[in-house]
Amino acid sequence: MSKLSAMPLRRNSRKTAAKTPRGLRDTERAYERIWSAIMEHSLPPGTRLVEDKLCEIFGIGRTRIRQVLQRLAHEGVVTLMPNRGAMVAEPTVQEARDIFEARCILEAGIVTQCLKRATRADLRRLREHLMQEKQAWREADRRTMLKLSGEFHLVIAELAGNHTLTSLLRELVSRSSLIIAVYDRPGAAPCPPDEHQALCAALERGDPNAVTLMQEHLRHVLEGLNLVEHHDEGVDLKSVFADVA
Repeated sequence: MSKLSAMPLRRNSRKTAAKTPRGLRDTERAYERIWSAIMEHSLPPGTRLVEDKLCEIFGIGRTRIRQVLQRLAHEGVVTLMPNRGAMVAEPTVQEARDIFEARCILEAGIVTQCLKRATRADLRRLREHLMQEKQAWREADRRTMLKLSGEFHLVIAELAGNHTLTSLLRELVSRSSLIIAVYDRPGAAPCPPDEHQALCAALERGDPNAVTLMQEHLRHVLEGLNLVEHHDEGVDLKSVFADVA
């Protein structure tokens, strides 16, 4: 599914953790766990994120929980509502269709520019990114899969050499990543790696058909979603984070 530039990577370096104040580590842990719970459907769209309960669950103060929620809101994953607090964002079915339609239009132009401007070194970078994506698939690391699949499209945009196009696509990738997390079918692939492979190969050949491959790929992603509106505010936060020590 950036603002989610696209999605945050885990940083598990013990050396880094040792230098980080405990309060910041606890805040980062809360952010990571809430983000993952949203992406893994444990916290469905519309779920209220009650500050007091989150403070109790993660053992941190209200100020830090608000920082976490503001960060998630900046990424488009959480909505902050005056006098109502925070809730998991609810992208609508129409929004999903609109965003993928916009991506089809925008990314067709991006691929066209990439075909004109990308060097062999640029395309090696794209190939290396694809290898990382395949590794995440082999390890069944859904979070990293979703992140890298979104970033694959951003790498192509960067190779096209237009910062404005890249910025526009970054926001759309952020929003579509949440849409995929909300509406994908259980066990479904968020972004088929074989289609990314075909795109990468077409760009390496300088094949104009890469434009059509991109549009078909985005349509396949949209068609693979279960676009049914659903709302759920009754999730028990303590149950979702029952394993938090």
